[in-house]
Amino acid sequence: MTNLSRERRNGILLSYGSIAIRNVAALLLIPFIINHLGVSDYGIYSLVSALAGYLIVLEFGLANTTIRFLSVYQANNEKAKESEFISSIVVIYGALALCVVAIGLIIWFKLPAIFQQSMTLAEIQLLQSAFLVLLINVVITLMSNSLTGIISTYQRFRFQKSTEILVFVARCIIVVGCLEAGFGVLAIVVIDTVTNLLHSLIRFLYIKRNIDIEFKAKLPDQATLKEIFVYSSFIALNVIVNQINWRVDNLIIGTLTNSKTLGIFNIGSQLLFSFIAFASAISNIFTPKIVQMVKQEVSKTVLMAQLCIIGRYQMIVLGYVFVVFAAFGELFIQLFVGAEFSQAYWVALISMVPLMFVLAQTSTNAVLQGLNKHKVRSLLLLVTAMANIIISIILVKKIGMVGASWGTAFALFVGELLMVNIYLYRVIGLNMWHLYREFLRYSIPAILLTLMTAFLVSDYVSASWFGLFIACGLTGFIYAGFSYFISLVPSERQKLNRFVFRTS
Repeated sequence: MTNLSRERRNGILLSYGSIAIRNVAALLLIPFIINHLGVSDYGIYSLVSALAGYLIVLEFGLANTTIRFLSVYQANNEKAKESEFISSIVVIYGALALCVVAIGLIIWFKLPAIFQQSMTLAEIQLLQSAFLVLLINVVITLMSNSLTGIISTYQRFRFQKSTEILVFVARCIIVVGCLEAGFGVLAIVVIDTVTNLLHSLIRFLYIKRNIDIEFKAKLPDQATLKEIFVYSSFIALNVIVNQINWRVDNLIIGTLTNSKTLGIFNIGSQLLFSFIAFASAISNIFTPKIVQMVKQEVSKTVLMAQLCIIGRYQMIVLGYVFVVFAAFGELFIQLFVGAEFSQAYWVALISMVPLMFVLAQTSTNAVLQGLNKHKVRSLLLLVTAMANIIISIILVKKIGMVGASWGTAFALFVGELLMVNIYLYRVIGLNMWHLYREFLRYSIPAILLTLMTAFLVSDYVSASWFGLFIACGLTGFIYAGFSYFISLVPSERQKLNRFVFRTS
């Protein structure tokens, strides 16, 4: 096994370790936060986080742009261009940070007018104070995004994921201590900002000591600036689409309902973000490799074979999470945060169905970025994202928070699974039919068989954490058997057997 292969393997293992830690922490921390803050203040915390997320759109996709350009320069061994590019990115991020501060202050000033119908004066004042702190956090994130891009491009996944875990654990411990001491929402956003700053400094020092790349505050030349702008502008469109699909619902619900409903909706959203993280653990690790394969002009057959492998592995992981949530999710939410949050189950489940297939094919995005043909995808998804806003507003008024989930599900199905796949098949030449035939042959049968079994088991599960744990474990054992015999091809079963017997 090569060093890069080991880095990818360790990166994936650490990514899932990070997901496990985050999910366990969420099980303990979110109910703890809600109990100390109350549902309304928790709703405000989720809203201010969403508002800060909107400002990340002004990053214009430069983090992804950094990975793409550095991967190309690394594949071509162009060290001078690497340094020139990083110097340009640093200057551009500095300019964007100033824009973010200006726009953020305008939003801060307008917050009372926006939420005067759905929030009390005290809630609006708390929202404004927390937003100012998170504005600083957004600036730190912008200035450090290039660091993440450099570390990902050089595939230093062990460092990247292990530091993420350590910083997250430290953040959770400090949050618990502050809430126990009687502090509230402001304390949490200050902790988030300080830990983000420290994490950025750690990454910067690591790059200076371990990666051969120079940082210079140098103005970009016109040609470099144009190349970066053309590429990143459509990545930025994709960022806007994601913000609309995953963040604008908070704004819609916050303005049309109340902070308590927003808090309930946010629990469902957090479950979806955890679901996304399971797929990202694999796809993010392989993005630099896919970009380099594209630049090396491997055949579409070889490229599609790699995409199918990644997609099937992602579907195995996502399939299990989907099955246990569909069968036991209502009990989980009841035990997790209480029966009053029961609607969060439908908020998550409705979007989870199309999202599972979208996430399983996310590696195709790296192909488009490598070919510099991601523009059409961004434009197609922008159209469906705007439709999502309209549908969500109408449905939230009629049926409440679940209406926003139906709007998101529509956008995912029509945009990602229909329009984008047609573009990938007809224009890019990726045989998406082959990918979905593999899903139908290897992945879907195992998921459906386990789902039917899990629903039968759910009638006998006791309403306790122990009962839920046993049910998930039994379902996992059944799913592992189906996945081994159905989802894995013979060569993969042989590799797994060798790995198990070698380590046992």
